[in-house]
Amino acid sequence: MRIYCSRCGQKAIIRTSKQLGGTRKLYCLCGDPQCGHSFVMDLSFSHTISPSALDLPEKVRNGLQQQSPGQILSLFAVLG
Repeated sequence: MRIYCSRCGQKAIIRTSKQLGGTRKLYCLCGDPQCGHSFVMDLSFSHTISPSALDLPEKVRNGLQQQSPGQILSLFAVLG
């Protein structure tokens, strides 16, 4: 993940971070010494695009591991 300074646009570095509930506070420092901007950004989970295979029962996961990628795609196409 790249963080950029909102003042000058240069790459910034994350000095520290703290977990606060569902959000992580990123304490950042601009990489340009002439700018020197320090700032805090919030990082949070938004939504799932594709569910994790870990959400499947273990028996199903083990069965899928024995299938080829093509067979898995066909199976999920049938399931919708």
